[in-house]
Amino acid sequence: MTGKAARILYISTQEGLYQAELNGGVAEPRLFGLQGKGGMRSPVVIDCRDPRTLYAGTGVAGMFRSKDAGATWEALNEGIIYKEIFWVEQHPQTAEIYAGTGPASVFKSTDGGESWTDAPQLRDLPETIDWTFPRAPHIAHVKGLALTPSDASRVFAAVEEGWILRSLDGGSTWEDIKAGTEFDSHSVTVMPDDPDVVISTSGRGIYKSVDGGSSFHDANKGMTQRYMTQVAVHPARPKLLFTAAAAVPPPGWRRPEGADAGFYRSEDQGESWQRLTGGLPEHIGPAPRIVANDPDDPDTFLTGMADGTIWMTEDCGESFRTVAQGLPHVTGLRVTRR
Repeated sequence: MTGKAARILYISTQEGLYQAELNGGVAEPRLFGLQGKGGMRSPVVIDCRDPRTLYAGTGVAGMFRSKDAGATWEALNEGIIYKEIFWVEQHPQTAEIYAGTGPASVFKSTDGGESWTDAPQLRDLPETIDWTFPRAPHIAHVKGLALTPSDASRVFAAVEEGWILRSLDGGSTWEDIKAGTEFDSHSVTVMPDDPDVVISTSGRGIYKSVDGGSSFHDANKGMTQRYMTQVAVHPARPKLLFTAAAAVPPPGWRRPEGADAGFYRSEDQGESWQRLTGGLPEHIGPAPRIVANDPDDPDTFLTGMADGTIWMTEDCGESFRTVAQGLPHVTGLRVTRR
């Protein structure tokens, strides 16, 4: 890292937010705030206009904002009726912020989180009768969101357990996309080089659309584990994708062999996948929960695990090393520089 600013990790966990400075070796994360808020499920968002402004969603207390890089936080929930936040996303051009919640809903802010607009039509979709979740009270949630950089009006949401939702009017109205997708959606990602290419992950594998999300097809060639986390896209080579998966859903993670996880790379934008093994244990027991890239170091990807370990590759997956451990269950990662 000589000659570069230190790599800073914002780490969302079941206890709250941690921060770690990574400058070679293994980082020593410190608790950074938002404890006692029901944990966190989404990475923090670094404001596209001001890198000292952060947005964070919590498990029971809704949305928070920091204007001093995380030193202090304020709750911002005007208009949010459900405070169990599962995902937060900001549009890189308009700076609009979206929050996906449980029960399954989407809220939007156009003023930096000061106020939020509900989209009640989403909850009136006929398919909501089928949405569910394994744990009682069996209420589905919006586990993932994706925005289209070149078209702020096109928004996607992933429902766990449910299908992919698409809005063509900036989140005011929604449609349920079932064609080729799989029930139990986990994430959705719009490809930066072609907004018509959309990748969805689920509890049963990966699905790809080439028509702007109107329909999807199976994209699991080479995948042997298929309980998916998100997809991370190489910022300079958008055909190169990185992801990780478990062999079984969460109840199976308590088995003696654990989740039986694998890390994967695609060099053809999801049409086929290669399992990565360099530097990784032959058998990976903990489940992967989040993947992220370093926007300032394109070949670097990180994976946060359920056992509180973070793995990193700096060569597009040829080799991995542990860069943090001993954390609570890792649920979100965001990388920046200082």
